[in-house]
Amino acid sequence: MAYLTLSGIEVRCSASKGLIQKPTLLGPRVRTFRGFAQSGTRARVFTWSGGTPPVPMAEAQALRRLLDGDGHSWDFRSAPTNAFASSKGAMANLNGAPQAGTAITGRWAYGAMRMAPGEQAEWSIGTRLDSTVGFWVRAGDSGPWTHVVARFQPDVLYVDGSAVGIADDMEGAVGLFIRLSEGQLGVSADVTVTVSDLVYLPYTVPTAWVPQWAAATAPFGPLPYHRASGTGIPGPFQVLGQALDAQPMEYDEDGARVQGQYLDFELWQQPEDT
Repeated sequence: MAYLTLSGIEVRCSASKGLIQKPTLLGPRVRTFRGFAQSGTRARVFTWSGGTPPVPMAEAQALRRLLDGDGHSWDFRSAPTNAFASSKGAMANLNGAPQAGTAITGRWAYGAMRMAPGEQAEWSIGTRLDSTVGFWVRAGDSGPWTHVVARFQPDVLYVDGSAVGIADDMEGAVGLFIRLSEGQLGVSADVTVTVSDLVYLPYTVPTAWVPQWAAATAPFGPLPYHRASGTGIPGPFQVLGQALDAQPMEYDEDGARVQGQYLDFELWQQPEDT
């Protein structure tokens, strides 16, 4: 088991900068004028701080954006009026009558979106071409779930963690098509499909993250939050991450000189009733 994962993605931690756990008390703990200790603390949450080993520059920048919770995710769990809203509140424009909500069984039993042929959903979220989209999908409302990831630059489509072609192959491979244009994310169906745990990341994820994402045992997000787990924390917990200072580093890797960074970060635990 990994030392630390965020939404199933492994975050390597330096042996010299393992996760430091710091408590934050929710409520006062003080001394009276006579020196008696008194506690009004009702709970405590923790902040974990750590740092990575040196990693290549591109991976370090992707990791920074993962920690900061960049992007949007959809669990399709809310009431029918806003079940299409992203985790950051982006509302959808619908073509046809796609359905969403907790009445539809999702990959994690958290809700899902069902689309019939010709139906579309579109969100204005300032999409970029160098981005990544991931989701779980299955035909109709039964059958096995398939995990799909599209890295639009360098234009690679992955199914269940393995590369199978280019992003334009998606419609033929899974019956669903993802479109990025004019700052919008569009989803359309060629056959009746159920979509669960849709995620848009405004950056290209490293190749090594894709099989980890497919093998995750919980939903991704909800962004900007992550589910933090691993042997390095007494979790899992929902956390809000923050990437901090990065130090430049040149090092040898397989006989080649690599430009990289050490990256410091913090993870702020959310109260357990959220």
